[in-house]
Amino acid sequence: MAGRPKAKIDWKRVDELLQAHCSMAGIARIIGIAPVTLRGAIEREFKMLTTDYIEERKEEGTALMREAIYKEGLGGNIIAQIFWLKNRDGWSDKTLMQHEMLPPVQLSLPNDISQQDVKMVEEFFNVKKDDNECFPKKSESLPRGEKADH
Repeated sequence: MAGRPKAKIDWKRVDELLQAHCSMAGIARIIGIAPVTLRGAIEREFKMLTTDYIEERKEEGTALMREAIYKEGLGGNIIAQIFWLKNRDGWSDKTLMQHEMLPPVQLSLPNDISQQDVKMVEEFFNVKKDDNECFPKKSESLPRGEKADH
């Protein structure tokens, strides 16, 4: 019983598509075979894991693109020059804004504040009365010499 004839694979085309970072499923569709057939053919023809073969070709594609951008930049292409310098030399066209830390806000709440109002303030400022310095502690003196009672 003879099996199916082996698929004729254009390895140059497969390599080009891998260099362009195409997926195995996409490449198989383009060349007209099943992904499993392509994987088997890679391992049979090149005696290596499919993942290693894919990685090598993708690295080649990245290197070719770097070289093309570099050559374009050397040839006077200002866009390629800017792209290269931004990605390889740390250039940036973003304005860096520095902000100084502001001191924490201190809240003074009246002695007769309701628990409902305390909860509303806690939720609004995302703080808890007992964990934040913006609320007077039990032992702290309040204005007019009164003590906090919470």
